[in-house]
Order: sequence, then structure tokens, then C-alpha cells
Amino acid sequence: MADDLLNPVDGETLVESAELLAASGLAHEELVELVEFGVFETNQGDAGWSFHSRVIHQARRVVKLRDAFGLNPPGMALALTYLEKIEALEQRLRELECLLPR
Repeated sequence: MADDLLNPVDGETLVESAELLAASGLAHEELVELVEFGVFETNQGDAGWSFHSRVIHQARRVVKLRDAFGLNPPGMALALTYLEKIEALEQRLRELECLLPR
């Protein structure tokens, strides 16, 4: 299953926390803190937490931020939140620019 997680087909497939940790490089303690901060949404199952596979992309970004800037989990959460907001605003700006007359 870990090979499948390298390239998830859709964002809705559920993955267990162990699979997420293996695919992203996060430490278990970091994952717990990021869930507590509300960065990652979980589904509670019989075997513990599960996540939508789209969280793998977010987790990999968080690991890159951690490694590049030496961020702790609160810093990772803040940086990821701001990056996602910036990307959403840039997308909206592109949409609005398309509506402008040429």
C-alpha cells in the first residue's frame, strides 16, 4: 500500500495514520500536534485515526517546511495555513483576471 500512497489516485481514499507517517516522513508526535491544531482532519475508526489521502500532500509540504526552516509543529501549522490561503487567493485572482476585458 505504501507504493500506492506515493501517487494517490484521488483525495478521498482513506489511509491509516501509520501509512500517512510512512508516506510523509512526519513523526507520530508531530502528527498528533498537527491534528490537535486542526491542520489535518481525521476520521475515527476502530483501528485509530484515518485520513483522506489528500492529507498526504499536506503532510509532505509540512515536512519540507520543517526541514527547510527548522519549524516546530505550531510553526508548521501556521506556515501551511498561510501557504494554502495564499494559493487560494492567487487562484481567485487568476479567475478574476480572466473576467477582465482585454
